This record gives sequence, C-alpha cells and structure tokens, in this order.
Amino acid sequence: MNKQDNKCLALIVPCMNEQEVLQKTNSELLTLLNKLIDNLLINSNSYIYYVDDGSTDETWPIIKQLCSENKNVSGLKLSKNFGHQNALLAGLTRVNNKCDFAITIDADLQQDINVIPEMINKHYSGAEIVFGVRINRNGDSLFKEITGDIYTKIINHLGGNLVDGHADFRLMGIKSIEALLEHSENNIFLRGIVPELGFQSSIVKFEQKNRFAGETKYTTVKMFQLAYKGLTSITIAPLRALIILGGGSLVLSFFYVIYVLYAKYVVELAVPGWASIVLPIWIFSSLQLLSIGLLGEYISRIFIDIKKRPRFIFDDEV
Repeated sequence: MNKQDNKCLALIVPCMNEQEVLQKTNSELLTLLNKLIDNLLINSNSYIYYVDDGSTDETWPIIKQLCSENKNVSGLKLSKNFGHQNALLAGLTRVNNKCDFAITIDADLQQDINVIPEMINKHYSGAEIVFGVRINRNGDSLFKEITGDIYTKIINHLGGNLVDGHADFRLMGIKSIEALLEHSENNIFLRGIVPELGFQSSIVKFEQKNRFAGETKYTTVKMFQLAYKGLTSITIAPLRALIILGGGSLVLSFFYVIYVLYAKYVVELAVPGWASIVLPIWIFSSLQLLSIGLLGEYISRIFIDIKKRPRFIFDDEV
C-alpha cells in the first residue's frame, strides 16, 4: 500500500483582507500540493480550504475565482469578522470527515511551507499533532517579539502548556480534530487547547519569512486581545492569585498599623489623621477594584458561554 492511499490533506488558510497576497499564495500552495501528490505523500483529493473571516476588500471574489479555476481549491465565507481563532475553528469544522489530516497556515505565508513535507512525515511516523515552531521572528517588531516570549513564559508558569515559538501553524490528524471540536466554549484559544489534547505530538522548526505583500492584519491591539483571551480561557491562576494578594495585603496592613502607631506616639512626625486615612484608602481601593474587575471578566466569560451563541456563522461556500 502506498503512503497516499486514503490520505487526504486539507490546507486551511484563514483570510482577512488579503487581496494583495491571495494569488501568489494560491500559486505557491498549489505547487506544493502537486509536489506532495507526486511524491506520494498525499492523495489527489487533497485540497486548499480558504476561510474568509469577514473581509471588506476583494478577498472573497478572488477566492471564488481561484475555486473555479482549480478543483483542489475550496472556500468558505463567514458572515462577519469572528476573529482568527474562530476562523481556524470554522475551517476545521468544515473539513472534518473530509480529510485524514489538516494543516493550518496563515495567508501571508510567513510560515515556511517547505517544512510541510517534514510535518507530514512526522505524522506518518506516529505524531497525531505536529507544531510548526519558528526559530526567528522576521517581519515582527522587537516589541511584538519580546512581549510574545514573555507572555508564553507567564502562561506556562500559571499552568498553561503553550509551545514556545508556535503560532497556529500546525498539523492535526482526524482524531485530534474531532477531540478539539468537542470543546464548545466561545472564549477559545487554540494555542492553549491543542497541546492539552494529550495526543502524541512533535515539532518542526522553520525560519519565519518577511511578508511579501500587504500589511499584517494582526495589529498590536489584536495581539493583546488574543493574549488576554488566552489568559482567561486556559487558566484560573489569576483568581487564585487574588487570595495570595489578599493575604499579602493583610500582612502589609498589620505592619502599616505598627508604623502609624510608631510615627504618632514615638517620633511624633505624623500629620494627625492624614496617613491613617489616605494611604489605606488608596491601597485597598486599588486592590478591590482590580479584584472586582478580574472577577467580572471571568463571570463575563461564563455569561457568554451560557448564551450558547454560535462562534461563527457561514455565509457562503464554494
């Protein structure tokens, strides 16, 4: 039996206003797809699956054109912008049971497609999930690079299991796709959930490229939104930290009482009433507001999940 027997690959490509890159991206991915077929790594039913995440430019008309030109290209249009994570999830939902494994990759191809054959070989060798791990951050600002590394360390220290250097460029077999789709929460963070699925995994390292056209749609604001979503979706450590914070505040309050009594009765330097009123109000009010805000954020996540609203809505498919 050849390797390609019953092995169908779906290349999932989320798109958000990517009209500048789609033609070249599609050309490179089709070339790769044909090479993989010729090398008997996948079968001829393998395909590229574009997910238009509410683009406002010509992205969807271009995707429809690409689909009409090649039977190995398909596309899905979401009714509005649901976000990168939900676009990936929508693509995985549609290709489930229509492929044997899937690879997710960004439309700008900063992630090196030349390592995909290695990812596939690792999958055939037993890895259910293969993570693409970048060894540099070409095209990213120094600020984005530093904050990204710090964020990964913080999340992992708080109990997460993020793969260092990984950013949604991954191969998933059908078992892991089905396991992932059983997760129903709205506040989904794939980079945190996928490593926790428990299947055998491996990594493939690659050099990140500069974006060849257009501008990144992953702004600093969106980066922080994703980071915040990840923090509140995969760990409750911040809530537990409030207990530690409260205990620390209690200890500080005890020492503060000693200081106030010392200043008043021993050195007699205190302005009557000022220190004992202003400082506790300032310190503990800040702590209370911070704690209430954090609790409110977690409660809001529960509120959103209880509503059971769809994470994405399909508008069109070709």
